[in-house]
Amino acid sequence: MIEVVKKLIASKTKLDAIIIETTGLADPAPVCQTFFVDPDVEKYARLDAVVTVVDAKHIAQHLDEVKPEGVENEAVEQVAFADRILLNKCDLVSEEELVALESRLKSMNHVAHIIRTQLNASSLPLDKIMGLNAFSLDRVLAVDSEFLEESHGHHHESSVGSVGFSFQGDMNLTLLEDWIMDLLQLKGNDLYRYKGILAIKGMSKKYVFQGVHMTFDGMYTTEWKPSEVRINRFVFIGKNLDRDELKKDFMECLVTEEPRFPIGSKVVCLVQENWIDGTVQSHWEEGNPYRVILENGTEHWIFDDDDCYIRQAFPIKRKPSPCQDQGESRPAKQFFVTD
Repeated sequence: MIEVVKKLIASKTKLDAIIIETTGLADPAPVCQTFFVDPDVEKYARLDAVVTVVDAKHIAQHLDEVKPEGVENEAVEQVAFADRILLNKCDLVSEEELVALESRLKSMNHVAHIIRTQLNASSLPLDKIMGLNAFSLDRVLAVDSEFLEESHGHHHESSVGSVGFSFQGDMNLTLLEDWIMDLLQLKGNDLYRYKGILAIKGMSKKYVFQGVHMTFDGMYTTEWKPSEVRINRFVFIGKNLDRDELKKDFMECLVTEEPRFPIGSKVVCLVQENWIDGTVQSHWEEGNPYRVILENGTEHWIFDDDDCYIRQAFPIKRKPSPCQDQGESRPAKQFFVTD
């Protein structure tokens, strides 16, 4: 698929859309990840939506199928990855069965919109499945402002489910990055889809991110309006999700304390393995707790209010070693994680 898209790029062909139809047994993850990890494809095209057709008459047996250890259930994965679910063959089952099936699908993926269709009359307007920009949370929230709210609930009807929650406050970007990096490394294979809109302390724009397994992508988008409440919204779709644990870890990234050193404080900062004197000039610029003017006149941003990077100035010219209290240096940050 990557080679075909790159040939289209080289040919300078102007297209409105590319429709990728996988096999019935396909794992959706690698297809989705292509639009995040290959720079040429990412620059040329964006992933608009994942549409899954569900056979209302026979889907239950596929969802219930027990696979050998280590083998994923393709039907479950395809439902979990979907932005739109076309529930087909509705004319072959009863209304009671349809309601129960829709409830089950929602328990697995509560953010996918379900559209009923029939075996011999399954046509529907293209705008129901194309041009959705379903990966744009701003657009989704404009249509359904509560789709990430806690009221949607969390069901454990199967091992695959969805968790959505929201709360007010500003996030500490460094703590958030560290947590997400750890989460993807530990549980990336169990996270089918995740997306969110966040308020980052010191940033006027919304931080929107999404991911597939261990492939993560995020960017700043529209401005927070002056009258708009800065609410963080997040949804996970995956296997064996612990809602309470996810929410607890997420809320631990909230900014709850002011920076330790007031503006005007004399400090020493770690700059390329050297400790240099400076003066705190401001707090929370561009998501960083400190902007410091160093003794050589240059600006330096401190991304973490930690003794590993900034300390109170010593009365004598003695510079501490990095993280000497912890006994070891902290590792360099690496946020973008891929398979």
